[in-house]
Amino acid sequence: MSATSKRPARAGGALDARTPYLERIPGWFLVTVSLVVLVGIWQLVISVGLVSEFVLPSPGATAAALLDLSKDLVSGGQTWDNFLVTVTETLIGLALAAVVGVALGVLIAETVFGRKVIQPLMIALYAAPKVALAPLFVAWFGFGLTPKVVMAATIAFFPVMVDTAAGLAGVDEEQDKLFLVTKANRVQRFFKLKLPTALPFIFAGLKSAAVLSIIGAIVAEFMGGGAGLGVMVKTASVSFALDRVFALIVLLSVLAFLIYLAVDLVERKVVHWRSTGFLPTES
Repeated sequence: MSATSKRPARAGGALDARTPYLERIPGWFLVTVSLVVLVGIWQLVISVGLVSEFVLPSPGATAAALLDLSKDLVSGGQTWDNFLVTVTETLIGLALAAVVGVALGVLIAETVFGRKVIQPLMIALYAAPKVALAPLFVAWFGFGLTPKVVMAATIAFFPVMVDTAAGLAGVDEEQDKLFLVTKANRVQRFFKLKLPTALPFIFAGLKSAAVLSIIGAIVAEFMGGGAGLGVMVKTASVSFALDRVFALIVLLSVLAFLIYLAVDLVERKVVHWRSTGFLPTES
């Protein structure tokens, strides 16, 4: 994982003294310690009575609820059925966001029409409160899978589009001139120069989209009902089973992490000539 990918520089097998102290510590260790501290503070807040356990369930109660959900998930119960629904909505929404985002990014970077017409419209759409679109999608597409997929794609496509356009526009001018000198046509310049240059940017956008797509699916499930982990969260919150709500949030976080990790692994295979970080900012 990349939190561990940027390893400290070594000189003759020894750590470089100029390497910052935190860079010398493995990422997994820092994450583990941070989680332990966070849970400790959480338990302390409950123990000293700063917050009622009725409002904020204890880590133990949350762990017990998470264990129940995990058992139901593994045994193929209701949690598994809802898990599959949310995963399906998220993955289809992410795929749709990738196709639409890359296509619009190419259009914006490569055409005057894209820069002058498509780009302002997309910025206006991005500034709109997209959560408010969920009821409209339910009204247009019904209560099935479609409105959830459309909502997930709508929330997730923008970073893919922006990063694609930025990557294509960020081609080195000298390299571009070299291709022009060799009389390479526009298609050849695109596939042999611009697209390889833009791929790390595109995957950075896909990583952001991987997380946003699950948020879109959950928002749509809140609004449209039916099935899914979002519906389970809504049902648990209505019955004030906050330990179950927290456990579902943990489950959703793990799902988002796994989808993000899958995109990261694909990036390492596709952009094999370039060392990339786990986080988009490390790429």
